[in-house]
Amino acid sequence: MDPAKQNMLLTEEFFKDTFIINDYLSKCTQKLDLLTLRRDLKNYGSVLHAKVVDILKMETVGIANLIENLTDLNSKVDDLSVPVTQLSEEIRTLYLTIKDTKQHFEKRFNRIQLTQSEIDGVNLKMKVLLSFRNIESVIASCGQEDVAVLEHAVNEYSFCYLCLQEVDIDSKYIDEDVMNTAAQLLESINNIFLKGIQENDEELILRNLRMYENLNKQSEAEKCVREKMVCPTLNKILTRENLNVHKQNIKILYDKSMEFLNTNLKVLLAILDRNPDMKGFNFVINSFWLEVDKQLRENLPNITAPGNPEIFQRRFKDTWLFLEQIANAANDASLLKKDPLLQAHMKRFNLPVYFEVCFQQIAAQFEAALVGEVKQEAKDDMFALKISLTLWNCIQCCFHDDVFLVPLTDQFLKLMELLLSRYLKWLENYLTEYSDELEEFIVSALTDLDILKNLIGFSVEDVSALDHTILKIIPYKIRPPFKEMLNINKQLLNATYLKLQDQLIVYKEQQCLVYLRQVTSIPRSYRRTNKSVPTEPNSSVIEAVGVIIKLYSSYNKVMDDKIITLLDLLIIRLSEEYLNLIQEVLLSVDKTEESLRKLKNRNVTSNDDLVTQAVGDFKSDEAKIREQIKLDVEYFVQKLQQYATCTGKESLALLVEELKKKN
Repeated sequence: MDPAKQNMLLTEEFFKDTFIINDYLSKCTQKLDLLTLRRDLKNYGSVLHAKVVDILKMETVGIANLIENLTDLNSKVDDLSVPVTQLSEEIRTLYLTIKDTKQHFEKRFNRIQLTQSEIDGVNLKMKVLLSFRNIESVIASCGQEDVAVLEHAVNEYSFCYLCLQEVDIDSKYIDEDVMNTAAQLLESINNIFLKGIQENDEELILRNLRMYENLNKQSEAEKCVREKMVCPTLNKILTRENLNVHKQNIKILYDKSMEFLNTNLKVLLAILDRNPDMKGFNFVINSFWLEVDKQLRENLPNITAPGNPEIFQRRFKDTWLFLEQIANAANDASLLKKDPLLQAHMKRFNLPVYFEVCFQQIAAQFEAALVGEVKQEAKDDMFALKISLTLWNCIQCCFHDDVFLVPLTDQFLKLMELLLSRYLKWLENYLTEYSDELEEFIVSALTDLDILKNLIGFSVEDVSALDHTILKIIPYKIRPPFKEMLNINKQLLNATYLKLQDQLIVYKEQQCLVYLRQVTSIPRSYRRTNKSVPTEPNSSVIEAVGVIIKLYSSYNKVMDDKIITLLDLLIIRLSEEYLNLIQEVLLSVDKTEESLRKLKNRNVTSNDDLVTQAVGDFKSDEAKIREQIKLDVEYFVQKLQQYATCTGKESLALLVEELKKKN
């Protein structure tokens, strides 16, 4: 086909993956008409058909040869199937024969091996028994003084025993011989070991410890010391008779027990300290403490009874100190926290019952004071109120060295919190139920609250500063968790303090306002009365100021700088009230003056006005009223300024500014 026509037909489009017949026809019709396009496509199809026919003719011979070869190969493969099947059967037969032979060989080999093992075991048993007999004869012949021979026997026994473990011989055959030989060795070692301890022979003790370690019998050494040395001695110390002789003071018995440990076992413990490579020995716990615990439970079972709180508390502390000494002797200060034996012993002390007894005694004392006489002065220089002194005595009792126990720290703190809460509630109830001598009572309560805050430790910011308070008895390491509890109590105390202070301020404010409200009567005292111009402050203002001055003079020494804070708040309130009263009076005066001026303008002639202007010494009633208020305010500000802080002085300044506006 002509290449130009192929270009016109866009034949390359047929080989694209995106070929679409409609798009193709659309492109071709732009170059050719439909009839021409149809004819050219038909011719192009004929050309392609002819090419395909030519290709098929050329490849037919190769394809036929391939088919023939494959057919021959298939027939040959079929011929091989029979020999292959026969070979497979022969291989399977050979595999089964080899497998049976292997199993037969393994069974025979195992029988031979078992027989040889039994022969070796019998030979080893004979050798071990011979060695044990030799060890026994050596022990019997050498006596207990020859340590070197005993060490050799121990080494030989240890080697034989190790061999028995390595070959894993059934122990039932030789168990009795092993035990007998070990018992004889231990008996000899124990005797020499005790002799070395009694004579403080360090070399002998060390050699015996090595033998115990070689035999892996550290527990036997601990048992020997416990039974032969510790038990007989403690049987004489930890007895009911001995406790009665020392007037129920268990500490003396503990001290004697520790004296025995530090004296009789001193050399033994020192050797272990100098030889840290020797492991498995703990004579302090397994020899000394176990026997102490046993005899305390058997001979002195009632020392942990909480019937008598004083004795119980003292015995608990003495026992705790005793266990700390034991832990230090064992070179493990944390032993009290992790050793279950020591913890189990301390749990014999019934702390909840002890605290319940203390709670009842302390709470009963405080409740008796609450229901007694409503208000009494304390017979003490520290507090003003008797109830405050009682509270302080109860809190002191909670944290007294003869009452307080560290494991009950949270309980005693909660008891203090309860006592303080009852005390604060009582103070609040007094304000609502009683009115006699309210001023003196509130000042006394405020003073006592300040003292309590410092004594208990509510005023400190860091728990380390509690060393100077009643809470110094609490160990430093457990103080941080209780900081939040102290902050809560501090907030409660401060809230009550502010409530009492506010009550006193209101009380004194009402007293002063009785006099200050008389400023409203000043206009009546000067209108149409022909009074002279005032030169002195009103007596009511003097009385009002006198209330504040008297409050300061009465309680200045008692409250120190706190009285200034209280007076400042009182002055601020009074200044605000007084300012409102003055503004009200001056406004009324201004209105009256304006009304009179309008009335005069209607009724008087111009000549009368001239006469009025000529009289220079004349002052109106309103001017006298203003003058009196001015004198009162100046006196009020002058007298109270010395008792006010910056905020109070600002309130007083507002009074002066108000006068300047009106004059």
